[in-house]
Amino acid sequence: ADVDECQVHNGGCQHRCVNTLGSFYCECQPGFRLHTDGRTCLALNSCALNNGGCEHDCVQVTLAQHRCQCRHNHQLHEDGKRCVLRNPCSDRNGGCMHRCHSHRGRARCECHPGYQLAPDGKACQDVNECLTGLAMCAHQCLNTRGSFKCTCNPGYELGADGKRCYRIEMEIVNSCETNNGGCSHMCHHTSSGPVCTCNFGFRLEEDQKSCTDINECDTGSHCCQQYCYNYPGGYECSCHAGYRLSTDGCGCDDVDECSANNAGCEHTCQNLPGSFQCGCDIGHRLDEDRRSCISMEDTVEALDGRRPAIRPIPHVAILRDEFTQLFNDDYEEEEEEELEARGEHTLSEKFVCLEHTFGPDCSLTCDDCQNGAACSAEGSGCLCPAGWTGVLCNQTCPAGTFGSNCSQSCRCQNGGTCDPATGACRCPPGVAGELCQDGCPKGFFGKHCRKKCNCANRGHCHRIYGACLCDPGLYGRFCHLACPRWAFGAGCSEECQCLQRNSRDCDARDGSCRCKPGYRGQRCQDSCEPGYYGDGCKKKCSCSPGVPCDPVTGECHKECPPGYHGEHCDQECPEGTFGPGCQHPCACGEASCDRSTGQCHCPPGWTGHDCAQACPEGLWGPGCQEICPDCANNASCDPATGACVCPPGYTGQRCQDVCPPGWFGPECQLSCSCGNEGHCHPVTGTCSCPPGWTGHHCQRACDLGRWGPDCAHACNCSNGDGSCSAESGRCVCEAGYTGTRCEQKCPEGWFGLSCQHQCQCDNGATCDHVSGACTCSPGWRGTFCEHACPDGFYGLECRQACDCLNGAHCDPVTGQCQCPPGWTGPRCAQACQENRYGQNCSHTCRCFNNATCSHVSGHCLCSEGWTGPSCQQACPAGFYGKSCQQRCLCQNGGTCDPATGACACPAGWTGLACELACAQGQHGLDCQQRCECQHGGLCDRRTGHCRCQPGWTGDTCDRACPEGLFGARCEELCDCGDNVSCHHVTGACDCPPGWRGRRCE
Repeated sequence: ADVDECQVHNGGCQHRCVNTLGSFYCECQPGFRLHTDGRTCLALNSCALNNGGCEHDCVQVTLAQHRCQCRHNHQLHEDGKRCVLRNPCSDRNGGCMHRCHSHRGRARCECHPGYQLAPDGKACQDVNECLTGLAMCAHQCLNTRGSFKCTCNPGYELGADGKRCYRIEMEIVNSCETNNGGCSHMCHHTSSGPVCTCNFGFRLEEDQKSCTDINECDTGSHCCQQYCYNYPGGYECSCHAGYRLSTDGCGCDDVDECSANNAGCEHTCQNLPGSFQCGCDIGHRLDEDRRSCISMEDTVEALDGRRPAIRPIPHVAILRDEFTQLFNDDYEEEEEEELEARGEHTLSEKFVCLEHTFGPDCSLTCDDCQNGAACSAEGSGCLCPAGWTGVLCNQTCPAGTFGSNCSQSCRCQNGGTCDPATGACRCPPGVAGELCQDGCPKGFFGKHCRKKCNCANRGHCHRIYGACLCDPGLYGRFCHLACPRWAFGAGCSEECQCLQRNSRDCDARDGSCRCKPGYRGQRCQDSCEPGYYGDGCKKKCSCSPGVPCDPVTGECHKECPPGYHGEHCDQECPEGTFGPGCQHPCACGEASCDRSTGQCHCPPGWTGHDCAQACPEGLWGPGCQEICPDCANNASCDPATGACVCPPGYTGQRCQDVCPPGWFGPECQLSCSCGNEGHCHPVTGTCSCPPGWTGHHCQRACDLGRWGPDCAHACNCSNGDGSCSAESGRCVCEAGYTGTRCEQKCPEGWFGLSCQHQCQCDNGATCDHVSGACTCSPGWRGTFCEHACPDGFYGLECRQACDCLNGAHCDPVTGQCQCPPGWTGPRCAQACQENRYGQNCSHTCRCFNNATCSHVSGHCLCSEGWTGPSCQQACPAGFYGKSCQQRCLCQNGGTCDPATGACACPAGWTGLACELACAQGQHGLDCQQRCECQHGGLCDRRTGHCRCQPGWTGDTCDRACPEGLFGARCEELCDCGDNVSCHHVTGACDCPPGWRGRRCE
């Protein structure tokens, strides 16, 4: 009987095992091909197949996806497979300041002439040729960027070489006479030539002649608060519309347009920073000219034309009572009641506009928005850009604010103003820093911070002008006035948020509220808690239990009967309380209780002293007195209403009906979620799936190899993991197979689903019957094996890398190396042997005098001291080294070695260049021999012969002159009497005893 090898570990197959009579074989799923081991399956674009087509590394992302990756210093080509050497200079010039060169995959920086590479190897620094001595100027040297310039002393002019100076044979009267000495502005004649200077507001350029304007507005060296305009030699300040330039020429003061003829407003005028706004009395609104006022009710002609009709403009009016306070230096505290008595309350009206209009009188539309403002989505107003505010975005941000909607506060110090759009600080003169934080110390002001401030109450003054800057809670010229009532903060500009009727006042520094007795809270908005009274509600009432006290005085109210409270005992206890003074909480859960006794009033369906027990089964209603109806299908009745409560799967008044199709669960309220026409159980909602579907919601198709309702049947198909139609069970063959049970492979030359695709493999490749993937012959690659192996690869699927060296190419089929000229061996790793060169090392070198020859080209590389094509010519006299390019430096008749250039000195000379005569006491070649002259004799540095001092003779000056002789070379005759000797050096006669005289005569 046949053994089914596929039953044990799937026959060792990675994907599918197919049993045959007496054997078996493995097959792979679509998108994969069988490896040469007959068991493993490889993805058609796997890295294991031809390295995924990648030149360097292949990275397997998923089973069916891969990507190519390059090695260090390489980057991926546009084709996604090849790798090219990365040019490090292409990325930001390799970090180099000047020039960048790629050297072995690394960036190497170089500098332009006149510059040298900085220690970081990237930046370039100017070489100061004047300091290093490279300039070699005759007189003066002026260093410039990347170069230098030589100049001459007065009375000299620069020569054509740009370095030497020649005396001028004429007198220069005035160097500024001609062309103003080359100066743009002022020229001053000096003995060394013209000296240029610039007018105020200009700077001298590097050429020491040209003058350019200093733009104070760009450099930040101006004092302008708003606008700065630069002009040649200076600048001037200007202000926004609605402001005028202050007397200091820097700041901007607001113009009060309302002070001049009411600014043209018909009714009221309100001055604003940099602008103004007209207003109208109650019952009027602004006309289109924004100055005139017209009645809120316009008279229009009636439709019948017989009599006029009154038609109000479309708006919603909200009226509120407003109280206006006036603050000034002469403010005296007044009570609100006194203000009310004088009628200083006004009735203001607020409009809620309709129909895409807005503004105080609903007359504006989005077309009126200014300064680049956008319109809100609902068309109800302008959305101002940063730095602008106002209804029409026509007002700059108020001082101290900036940004979108002027919502951000400026952080500038010492009187600095901020840009209304960005918030950048503009500092006044004498103050600097990002936030104008650098200036005079507190208490002093002025240009040199020597003037003393005159501010009271620890106020500090403006660093430049001395104006007092008051601490919070103070105002006035010298900060000597406290804030008016209900105002606080810096400049008393903040309005207290206290509930004034419950408050005494607010703190002038931080605005905190001080409450009247009987009130508490941050704004004094809350009365004292029961049982407390007085200032801050800190005093405890001393009344009898249940009796409240007055929150202001603490006086006890009279005692009320149970269930009532209040000053006149006319108020019932609040819900949830009962008893005398309403002091006891009800204990009835969520049920109410009797306000006098506390007895619980149970709702229908509940019973017990605390209403915590539900009605017994079969009973319902108030006091559980009613009997439940006869409910079907084990349904129960609601203890509160008596209605039948159906179990899951049933519905109807008495729960007698099963849930309709598509619904299930309690009261049939849950919708079935069965897909693909599946049916659900009315009680549990469990789905019964149609043929071809399974899962909790019948939304999952049958797994491969299963079919029928709930996928209960197994397919009976071959070579396809048992794949069949999930509805009918009919076999569906996988790609590469055919037949009723998919038991046959595709005929040769065909592949794929239903074997309907024709193979397209070239160059003797075989075709996979499943995928059509081509298995190439050695030496070929590509989807259809249409490409020969790329240079450097050979063999089956071009997977083997050539092992050839030194630029050799290999045979794409066998891998045999084809060596370039100069190389030999199986891997072309061996250079041609000595005296051989060229292709296959077939040529003989013709070089002499120990020269070597290039194993590639055969060119002779001469040893030092030789030259010529074959190195047969010795270096000419006076030259040495490689190619005899270096000049000998020997002096005093010395000769140099043609190879090394070392000097061979003649007798009497020494030194590297034979520049030194032998020292006293030495002579001969290299001054190696010591002189033997005695008694002060001098020897010749070449021969060593002694030159004796007078009175001495001999080869080494070791003998005195013979008797009768003296002096140099003993050539002088003594002039003494007979038998009288003389001194051998001086010739003086040596008289015997009894004789005297020059000659002892």
